[in-house]
Amino acid sequence: GLIRPQLPAEFSVFVESEAVLIAPSDGEHLTPVAPDLAVARSEPVLTTMSSFGKPTTAVVEVDEPCELFHQYRLVIRRVPDNQVVAAAELPSPTNKGVFGELEKSKYLRKREHYLDAGVNLLEIDALQRGDRLVPHATERLAEYDRNAWSVCHDADRRRYRGWGWNNSDPLPTVIWPIESSRQVIVDLSEAFRQACEFNPWERLVAGG
Repeated sequence: GLIRPQLPAEFSVFVESEAVLIAPSDGEHLTPVAPDLAVARSEPVLTTMSSFGKPTTAVVEVDEPCELFHQYRLVIRRVPDNQVVAAAELPSPTNKGVFGELEKSKYLRKREHYLDAGVNLLEIDALQRGDRLVPHATERLAEYDRNAWSVCHDADRRRYRGWGWNNSDPLPTVIWPIESSRQVIVDLSEAFRQACEFNPWERLVAGG
């Protein structure tokens, strides 16, 4: 509701999602974070079978916990060619490596793909848990509890802009470049309020 009124008719706004199934790596303990699906771990059950003097066969049954996350991103496409010109990402605990390096590497590859494709990106990291994923150009933002940064592709350069704030600070208003000559204003306080009406983001941020 914040973005659409600021854009002319030739742009369309979409919320896209993907489901990610997370299972622990060997030796890792998985802490549930607002799962859509959770399976509790039980102790391995060992049974044996013997028939007609044949060697005993061992059967092991183990339940491994897993969690299904839905990750969302906001993209802006130019019609009628449906080209993605801008994208906004809110990294999840999974993206930030809380559950292992695999999903974090996948997210960073996707982010690099955006940049290589000339997509104007806004990333809002409202979670303290996990690694700081700020690019080198805005590395000072890692000093803050939360951060946001944007990048705009303009001719032969990328222009970065970043915001950092701590838990005691009011949420900032950030600028999301859609094209080199066009931008939208994102009031994070209002965006946060609207997001909490549809998902447990408030609880994730408070615990993040």
